[in-house]
Amino acid sequence: MKLKGRGMIYLLIAALVIIDQVVKIIIVRNVDLHEKIPVIANFFSITYVRNTGGAFSFLAEKSWGIYFLATMSLVISVVLLVVIYRLKGKEMYWVRLATAVLAGGSIGNMIDRYFRRSVVDFLMFDFGKYTFPVFNVADMCIVIGSFSLAIFLLFDKRFMRPEIEDPEVPDEDEESTVRSSDESSDFESTGE
Repeated sequence: MKLKGRGMIYLLIAALVIIDQVVKIIIVRNVDLHEKIPVIANFFSITYVRNTGGAFSFLAEKSWGIYFLATMSLVISVVLLVVIYRLKGKEMYWVRLATAVLAGGSIGNMIDRYFRRSVVDFLMFDFGKYTFPVFNVADMCIVIGSFSLAIFLLFDKRFMRPEIEDPEVPDEDEESTVRSSDESSDFESTGE
């Protein structure tokens, strides 16, 4: 069985979700909650935290927040999969790829929200006195996919369309062209 096009894209999504979930399982089984394991002193650590909110702990303090975010993750994941399915042609390859990476991240965090009632985060970076919010593989996919998709949509000329003019009001040049083509077809139909 040879996979092509969309098959490879869906395989990529599945691989990203599996990598995300396997790494999270390893963290949950081997690192105590809030334990900090330095990897690069004063810069990068592995630490296990549970985030009941969204990015930067958005809605973490709300009891209903995890349910809202889980539902939003589901809706976004389905929309992304439909978008990938509907994008056709070689010229859409990079957009499909970016959307697939985004979908992989969305599905990875959605699984956590539905089955763990929180998202497992474990990558922690310190920049002097500032600690960047702890994140995971799915978060990286969401950021990379979103950023790539934004770049393609903003800067790829295929997505830049000139302003559409009102078709009911022809320009003077168009009007004369229409008149002359109508006159020539009248001439041809009468045989004169």
